[in-house]
Amino acid sequence: MKSFLSAGAAVVALLGMSMHAVASTPPPTNPPEDCKRPRAEAVETQALAATPRTDAPAVGRADAPVTVEVWSDFQCSFCARGADTVKALREKYGQQVRIVFRQKPLPSHPNARLAAIASMAAHEQGKFWEFHDALFAHQDALDRASLEALAGKLNLDVERFRRALDSSTWNNYVDMELVESQRRKVNATPTFFVNGQIIAGAQPLNVFTRTIDAALAR
Repeated sequence: MKSFLSAGAAVVALLGMSMHAVASTPPPTNPPEDCKRPRAEAVETQALAATPRTDAPAVGRADAPVTVEVWSDFQCSFCARGADTVKALREKYGQQVRIVFRQKPLPSHPNARLAAIASMAAHEQGKFWEFHDALFAHQDALDRASLEALAGKLNLDVERFRRALDSSTWNNYVDMELVESQRRKVNATPTFFVNGQIIAGAQPLNVFTRTIDAALAR
């Protein structure tokens, strides 16, 4: 198993900074404060595009003309909307678009980090996207027992999955994701980059298709 360097003290310092969930439509009833702000416009003025890391979970051709990088949190209700958008994009564009998933568990969501680690444990066994879809479909079941049950339901090697949850490998991976997100000023979820062009928040599908169609026409 590939190992990752711990982000160490930098993570502790950076996690103290503000991280939020962003929506383009009215939030659900009584969402946590971080689901109410910042405004998408503010996110767009500061977040920085970059080439996604090559070891991040991805679907689609490596040489696809369009890459959609998704920074997301499995316990964020707006990210669940974003996941529906990603699914629609996969269905509409097929191999023309490559989707790259980036981990951004918010500290206000108590089960988000464990869910992120679990998704990478599933990725280790080739089932990231199946696990991804199931996590967003059942955001009320992100405790460890539920994650292990899901691993069994998806026919993963559950003992191997448990060992991966307890190892430092994917904990360190998530730490490195958080450090990069802070460096790039991706302080909200969901945040998307379409060929480097930012789309902040759970925007309507046509916002994405317009951007992708323009990229494909170039």
